[in-house]
Amino acid sequence: MDIPFEVRDAGYSAIETYKNALPYGERWATMVALQAPPGTKGTDRAFLEGRQNNEQLNDMPKRQAQYVSREAREAGISISGKYYCAGIADKRGWRDPAAWVTSNDDVLRVARKRRLHVTGSVNYDPGEAPPKRVLLSESIIKDEMRKEKRKHPRAKDGELREKIIDKHAYKVKNR
Repeated sequence: MDIPFEVRDAGYSAIETYKNALPYGERWATMVALQAPPGTKGTDRAFLEGRQNNEQLNDMPKRQAQYVSREAREAGISISGKYYCAGIADKRGWRDPAAWVTSNDDVLRVARKRRLHVTGSVNYDPGEAPPKRVLLSESIIKDEMRKEKRKHPRAKDGELREKIIDKHAYKVKNR
């Protein structure tokens, strides 16, 4: 009989429990012996498996791991017990404090805040972004300012800009 190493590491009572539960299936026997359910998608246990104590740095070349941890510390980030999730990082990369997470909730919070589409252990789709409303296109403002500058060379740019926006922009209440 081949007993899984996790069960052997758990001790004599776990081995006995495993043997007694084996007729019901190997996976069931392992779960009962270890008194732990299998990791399932969406749980912090499944998300942090092999990631908790900066284990991701162990897979990097030593020099690169030291560089990443030093840069994060210099940015004021405590990486102890955290996992760097590159998919939610902004342009700062590992210097982004929000990219160092401790749970699924952290990933979801950042994805919502930054309107990021994420899939995997955490699934979030922000949907389509609402259109950005602009009073008047910058190109139209520049063209009109050139025309007005020819007519009124001493006029100030700020005043001309306001005049053009008031004249050409879409009229809405409370603007």
